[in-house]
Amino acid sequence: MVKESKLFSLIYSGDVHLSSEEKVIPKEDISAVFSAKEMLKKVDDDAERYKKEVSEECERLKEAAQEEGFAEGQKRWNEQIILLEKRRRRVRREMEKIIIPIAIKAAKKIVGDEMSLNEEAIVNIVSNTLRAVSQHQKIIIYVNKNDKEVLDKNKSRLNQIFERLESLSIQEREDVAPGGCIIETEAGIINAQIDNQWRRLEAAFQKVVQKEK
Repeated sequence: MVKESKLFSLIYSGDVHLSSEEKVIPKEDISAVFSAKEMLKKVDDDAERYKKEVSEECERLKEAAQEEGFAEGQKRWNEQIILLEKRRRRVRREMEKIIIPIAIKAAKKIVGDEMSLNEEAIVNIVSNTLRAVSQHQKIIIYVNKNDKEVLDKNKSRLNQIFERLESLSIQEREDVAPGGCIIETEAGIINAQIDNQWRRLEAAFQKVVQKEK
């Protein structure tokens, strides 16, 4: 008896064999014999099934890769955002160190120019300070000797700020710098010297910058 030769193997349906050389096919083996048409159909069916499963697996792999790629991209994006924010804050701090002193210096120059060109600038400074104590009755204004004369000339203008003024005195004081003043009332003292005002202005700058962060 000649053994069957295996032609090829199907993925799902076993092996396809060449029939034996016997003229008579045993009855018990007849169910295992394929006609050419049947064999091709079985091969086609097997290939189609394999193609479908491969396609499904490819789709699963594609989705997994997309999800993994998206997650990785999102992670990198978040890392870059955090890095960018750190750089922004660092640059902002560096700019604050530069900009605020420049702004104060520019303001000092403007005020200095105004004081030298306009002798009544000190009157405006003192007037603005006095408005905070307009309800008080007894006022002493301490100023630099260089500013006293112009303030004396404008004393009537200063008097108009108060509602129930009893007395207003303008006095020289060596420790008061030009452009500033110290106001003494029955309730307390206001230090409106120019250096003190610059410090308050700088603090105001810092506060504005902090709010904008």
